[in-house]
Amino acid sequence: MSQPLTVLLVEDNRIEARQAQRWLADAKEGAYEVECVDRLRFALERLDRGGIDIVLLDLNLPDSQGLETFLTLHSQAPQVPIVVLTGEDDDTLGAAAVEKGAQDYLVKRQVDGTKLARVLRYALVRQRSQSGPINEPSSGNSARVVGFVGAKGGVGTTTVALNVALALAKKQRSVILVEMRPSFGTLACHLRQQPAKSLRTVLDHFPERLVEHDLRVLLCNGPAELRILFGPQPEDLFKEIDPGQAEAVIKGLAKMAEFAILDLPNQPSVAMQAAVRLCNFVAVVTEQTLGAVVCAKVALSQFQTWGVGGNRVGTVIVNRTENPSPIKLTEIRTRLGCDIVGVVPPGTSACFQALEVGSPGELTMSDHVAASFGGKLVIEQTPEGNVLTRVNNVAASFVAIADYFSADRHVGM
Repeated sequence: MSQPLTVLLVEDNRIEARQAQRWLADAKEGAYEVECVDRLRFALERLDRGGIDIVLLDLNLPDSQGLETFLTLHSQAPQVPIVVLTGEDDDTLGAAAVEKGAQDYLVKRQVDGTKLARVLRYALVRQRSQSGPINEPSSGNSARVVGFVGAKGGVGTTTVALNVALALAKKQRSVILVEMRPSFGTLACHLRQQPAKSLRTVLDHFPERLVEHDLRVLLCNGPAELRILFGPQPEDLFKEIDPGQAEAVIKGLAKMAEFAILDLPNQPSVAMQAAVRLCNFVAVVTEQTLGAVVCAKVALSQFQTWGVGGNRVGTVIVNRTENPSPIKLTEIRTRLGCDIVGVVPPGTSACFQALEVGSPGELTMSDHVAASFGGKLVIEQTPEGNVLTRVNNVAASFVAIADYFSADRHVGM
């Protein structure tokens, strides 16, 4: 049995303090020892003695009010995760505390026992993850984690992630493809599968209880020995992903393959932030149009605020149809300030054929369609010395992108 978590509850309302203690005493997941104080100065004194795993902090106390309560406590014990409590219906105060370093916040009127226990557990997992070197993945016996994020919806992110994963698998590399989405994704449609197992099973467990066996049994077999963790399929299985869960899944899968390819949603969330920070490289999938490039810039700027940038980000350009006036690749690179990993040329008919037979384009077009595209590889050298890889063969473009990620410049986590 795991050791109980020691919670320091800082709350001056005795009724609310007793209610929180009852909730945690009755929690089904985990065990808690709760110590309660009613003043900020008493909380500071207790933290000085050590032994506290997490703090549940009311921001409005007799000797301190508002955000200053959190700032004072956090400055004295930055290594201890803090979940703040606010009695206001307005989320502004709690959100401000999170921006300053709190792991989460709860509005008192919206809390129940299950939610309180879950938030405390996940806050502790996030704090521990942030204490580790996840911003700079280190070398080791772990997968190279590559995330694909759409600059906007409908640019072909899942198609790119699937075909790059397959191209790597066909090179005899061990690859796991993860549809890291809280709701329906199109990966199963691409492969004409109806998976009975999905990411939802993982979402029903606390992060610290995930073990390699749990993840391994959820993987489905795809073409060329590609292993896949599908996202939830039926609507009644949709469920938000907690950042602690995202981290546990990615780190677990990274021990089971040479490459973990993540198909990520394009809407920012705390779970997406956790996933992006664990990636060795994140590629924003966009189109060769001004609107899509602007969206890509917004995504890259968001990653920068999460501490992910420089040589850990790049872009993949997808041309779903012929564009009479595309933005030049050199201009795109200048606008985005990152390398262009690859360019997928127009291949609408080929993509439709791939969907029709229920097989990824890289596999189908390699065998049947590639000859009609010529297959010539073109390399462009920019004035800055960065190579832009472009092919006039849809299948070969995915292979070229896979080769980029196979290079030694991208190390494991």
